[in-house]
Amino acid sequence: MFRKLVLIVLFSIFACATEVIDILDRKVDIKDNPKRVVLTFYFEEYFTATKDDGIDKIVGWSRKYWEGRRQASWDAFKEKFPQIDEIPDVGYGPKNTISFEKIISLKPDVVVFALNDYAKVKNNLANLEAANIPAVFIDFHDQKLSNHVKSMEILGEIFKTQDKVKKVVEFYKSKFEIVQNRLKNIPNFKKPKVYLEFSEKDGPSVFGGTWDDKMWGAFANIAGGENIAKGIVKGTTATINPELIIAKNPDVIIFAGNYFLNSYKNIPLGYGITKEQAKANLKAYATRPGWNSINAVKNGHIYALYHDLSRHIFDFTGVLFFAKALHPEIFSDIEPEEELKKFFDEFYPVKYSGTWMISY
Repeated sequence: MFRKLVLIVLFSIFACATEVIDILDRKVDIKDNPKRVVLTFYFEEYFTATKDDGIDKIVGWSRKYWEGRRQASWDAFKEKFPQIDEIPDVGYGPKNTISFEKIISLKPDVVVFALNDYAKVKNNLANLEAANIPAVFIDFHDQKLSNHVKSMEILGEIFKTQDKVKKVVEFYKSKFEIVQNRLKNIPNFKKPKVYLEFSEKDGPSVFGGTWDDKMWGAFANIAGGENIAKGIVKGTTATINPELIIAKNPDVIIFAGNYFLNSYKNIPLGYGITKEQAKANLKAYATRPGWNSINAVKNGHIYALYHDLSRHIFDFTGVLFFAKALHPEIFSDIEPEEELKKFFDEFYPVKYSGTWMISY
């Protein structure tokens, strides 16, 4: 009789579990309808997959990923979900402060990690396994369309929202296809030279980092531009000599802006920011010493977009924005901001607000 009861219990455990293959091709068994979730990254993707239903499942997360670092986004979600202020902090992967003791104490049904943090957390995965806590890795950092799609599908499998995620993926892929199909059908099109820069907290007086073929550098490649920093930047991001920017004479300049708490010297963008604020600061960058000789400045081809429009499920907007900035004649009918609003209206739990992209 005892043996029969054990078999029944074991059968019920495995029958109520879903096998998920994560982005590292790891097979992970996760209980059906997980009610306790720890997130260490990709909150936007989680909420896209779960919408309003997801908030009550979160028992711990990496708070520093949002609060302070991405304050406008934090404020928007806090207005929608006031309870986020009470969710326990488990530490932050990029700062290597994740506490596995804290995670285990929260007894989650699943922990969602970013592939980008795998090297920092892999030695602690055995601790989670010993506590029967499954860990899943997803990825939006490598900017591979296949990884983005698979990562959303993984979230759909975990939270049983496959139908919702399927619609998200179809919408998402269709925007990349617009850019890819139009550019490949134009033989020998000219690639304009583009300079990219992160708008730092202290404003125009400080030159921010630029990218080679990562982050916004990848977008420049996809959208048919010639990145002037390609082959120059060492590592993921770095500043380059201001005199080199002038010498390279880019045709287009695109800044990545963000809202820093109580600071408006840079190009503030995102939730709650007005176009007037953002445009005034963008124009200040055009007055940098020597920049009046750059083609992009002389022709008014200076743009800025919200920094979080990269490496997230709504980064299709960044690609559309780049494509239109670099090839306005080819993408004249495309309105990136309207496409982003459609995404918010159909798939996202918070309302679209503020200013996410501007031109000079």
